[in-house]
Amino acid sequence: MWIGLVTVDTTGCLRLFNTGAEQILGHCAKDVCGKPCEPIFSGLTQMLSGIGDQREVGLRITARHKDGRELSLVATANATAQGDEPSGDDSSGGHGEVIVVFQDAGELEKLEHRLRHLNKLQSLDQFAAGIVHEIRNPLAGISTNAQYMMENIGSSERFREEVQDILADVKNIEEIVGKVLDFAHPTKSTVQEGPIEGIVEDALRFSRMPLRRQGIRLLTSFSKSPAKVRVDVSQLKQVVFNIVRNACEAMPDGGELRVSTSRVKAGNGKAHVRLEVEDTGRGIPEECLERIFDPFFSGHHEGTGLGLAISRKIVENHGGRIEVRSKPGKGATFGIILPTV
Repeated sequence: MWIGLVTVDTTGCLRLFNTGAEQILGHCAKDVCGKPCEPIFSGLTQMLSGIGDQREVGLRITARHKDGRELSLVATANATAQGDEPSGDDSSGGHGEVIVVFQDAGELEKLEHRLRHLNKLQSLDQFAAGIVHEIRNPLAGISTNAQYMMENIGSSERFREEVQDILADVKNIEEIVGKVLDFAHPTKSTVQEGPIEGIVEDALRFSRMPLRRQGIRLLTSFSKSPAKVRVDVSQLKQVVFNIVRNACEAMPDGGELRVSTSRVKAGNGKAHVRLEVEDTGRGIPEECLERIFDPFFSGHHEGTGLGLAISRKIVENHGGRIEVRSKPGKGATFGIILPTV
């Protein structure tokens, strides 16, 4: 995460604008240094004039990004001692230049959310692993007894249908237990290098027929220069499949599914690739967005609530992140950001 640092002189002009400030706010140092800070940092001059004898003050600043967006910044202002600056009207409150160190409040909140999520997952992993073993033992007994009953019940005998239902339910429970175990203790990754576009194409190949049957039009738009990633191919395919399956469930009457890749710069300035999966379905309610990646949270009665939780874990284990944006009735867009080789 970038840390911005700027200095503001006694006239309210910017003197220093570091790389972190450039990354957070989109402005180049050569374009803003020597100019008033107010067009970028709204109300900063007035805030700094009120520092007085305090040498360090915590601030919440509103700043304008070069693209016009307003950002909320968490900042600390450190006043330097009055030096050889001309006296005149001492609106600076007795100090010289002010050093302002800041971070994007929105990015900080995302980081805090991720840390809370990781802490919750560590506890949940231990719980899930324990509960799986507790379930599997009696489940094996139920399955064995039901199979024995089936072998000794004639095709027309009473309760045959009920025993078949028991076996079907046992199979469903075994699948859920398997997913819980995959979430708690994922299989060891077999990492290899390859273009993400090829991996995504392979994953989509298995979805084309179900999409066609459901009246969903698949559109792909991949980067002209293939982006190489180091990933466990089968795990990344599982992530794509989980997201595509969710998109299908959100479009029961058909629609469009758009899959694209593009090269992006991450917060640390390193090259990444962004994979987007966008649908035109019913969207995700606002109250569900915060919990969409939580284990066992599902918007569908039939779902286990583990598909997206497992997907998030896979992506984060590969040094990436997964995000979603959506509005009810206007579809959903899942973004997967991964480092490139």
